[in-house]
Amino acid sequence: MATGPDHPAGGTDIEVQRLQRLFRFFAATQCRGRSPVYETLSEGIADDDTLLDLLMATPGEQRRPSLLFAAVNLLLASDPGSALADYYPTHGGRRPVDGLLVPTFAAFCAEHRDELTRLLRSRSTQTNEIRRCVALRLGLDHVHRLWPGPLALVEAGASAGLNLLVDRYRYRVGGQEASSAVASPVTITCEVRGSAPAGQILGPVTEITRRLGIDRHPVDLADPIARAWLEAFIWPEQAGDLATLRGAIDLAVSAPAVTVVQGDATADTARLLGELPGREPVVVFTATLLSYLDADARTAFVAQIEQAAARRPVAWVFAEAPGLVASADQGLAALTGPLAQRNSLFLVGASLRGPGRRDDALLAMADPYLRWLAPARHETDDFQWLPAHANAG
Repeated sequence: MATGPDHPAGGTDIEVQRLQRLFRFFAATQCRGRSPVYETLSEGIADDDTLLDLLMATPGEQRRPSLLFAAVNLLLASDPGSALADYYPTHGGRRPVDGLLVPTFAAFCAEHRDELTRLLRSRSTQTNEIRRCVALRLGLDHVHRLWPGPLALVEAGASAGLNLLVDRYRYRVGGQEASSAVASPVTITCEVRGSAPAGQILGPVTEITRRLGIDRHPVDLADPIARAWLEAFIWPEQAGDLATLRGAIDLAVSAPAVTVVQGDATADTARLLGELPGREPVVVFTATLLSYLDADARTAFVAQIEQAAARRPVAWVFAEAPGLVASADQGLAALTGPLAQRNSLFLVGASLRGPGRRDDALLAMADPYLRWLAPARHETDDFQWLPAHANAG
C-alpha cells in the first residue's frame, strides 16, 4: 500500500483530497452499519495512492465510490474463485473482514486495471433500489388523499423502471403485512422508527393508469450485460437484496407494463409529461436524482415540474437528501432549521402543483436505502428526536 507524500499522478492535490474526503464520507454515512466490506475498503482506498490513481485517471463525474465498487463487483461475478470473492457473501464468500481485505482488493484492481479503467470511463451509475418503493407508496398515499382517483406515474432517473411496478410487490413494514392489490413473488421489507403504528403507514394501493420512466441511459432488461451491471450495484453482504432485485427483474420481464425512455430529467420532463394521454394527475418520483445534479440543474428540474403543472396536476414525490431538497425550492418549514444538514439520511415528501395551487408536505425521514422509515409526527417535524446515529442501525 502506497501512502507516501506524493499524490497520485492523475490529479492535483485538491482533486485527490476531495476524492479522499468523498470515500471517507461514503464510509461514515453510507456504509457504516450496512456493509463492513465497503466501509473498510472505503477507508483503505482513501489512504492508498495507487487505488486513488485508478479513479483519478477517469473524468471527474466518474469518480464515485459506488462506480468503482460496482465495476469490481461485475468482474468478481466472472471470477468467483478470486481471493477477493471470499469476502463477498453475494459471491458465496464467508470470510469476515480482516486486515487482508484492502491488500486483496488492491491486488485484484492491479490485476484487472485495464478492464476497470475501461468500465470506469464508459459506464454510468445504474441502481434500482426496490426498497425505495416504500417511499413512493407513502407519497402515492398522500397524493391520493388530496387528489382522489387514478394517478399516472413517472419516475425521473428510472434506470430499469422497476420502481414503477410499485403496486406489483408485497410489503412488510414494521413487521406487518401492508395492504396490496395483488399477490407477488417479490416482498419488500422496511423497519419503522418512531411511534407510528406500522399497520397505518401504507394505505390501499392507488390505481395507476400508466407508467413512464425517464433515464439518460435506460437499462434494457432483455440484455444480460445490462442486467449484470444492475446487479453489480448490490453490496457484498446484501444477498437478500440481490434475490429481491432478480425477482423484480423476472416480474418485469414476464409481465411488461413499463416503458423507460431515454431523456434528460432537467430538459425533457415537461415535454414527456405533456405527451401522456389523459387528464388524471401525474406523480413524478425521484430518489437520489438530486445528488447527480448541480445547483443549476436542480433549478431546471423544478422548472420542468412547474411547466408541466401548468397543464395538468403534477405531484413530485421525492426521497432525497434534505439539503438538496432545501435547495430545490421546496416550501417545507422544517428545512429552515437543522434538518437541512442531515444529508446522510433521506427526506421523503411530496409537492403537489397545479394551476394556482401548491402544497408541500413532509412525510418521513429514512435510511437512503429504505431499510427503515420514520414517519413525520407533524408538518414541521425537524426529526431532532431521531438520533444522530440513526443510519447506523
